[in-house]
Amino acid sequence: MSTDDIDRTVAEVWADVLGVPEVQPTDGFFALGGHSLAALRVVYTLRDRLGVPLALRDLMAARTCADFAETVRAALRGDAPTRPLTPLVGRRGTR
Repeated sequence: MSTDDIDRTVAEVWADVLGVPEVQPTDGFFALGGHSLAALRVVYTLRDRLGVPLALRDLMAARTCADFAETVRAALRGDAPTRPLTPLVGRRGTR
């Protein structure tokens, strides 16, 4: 899959999930009205469509559609950085 195909696919999925007519490379997911449940839909849709190993935190860390498309490309290449989960310290029920 080419770089343009990945960029286009990510933008199309964002637009579909968010119900907007078009997504530009510089658009931010949350600025377009995204929220955590919509972010999960994006991640699972791209997992199904591209077979790419993505996590919710990958979308949360991306500032723009172009940034997230680069994360998707890295995951497809198998060289996406691993981001360890940060423990919740000081919250009730955690240690």
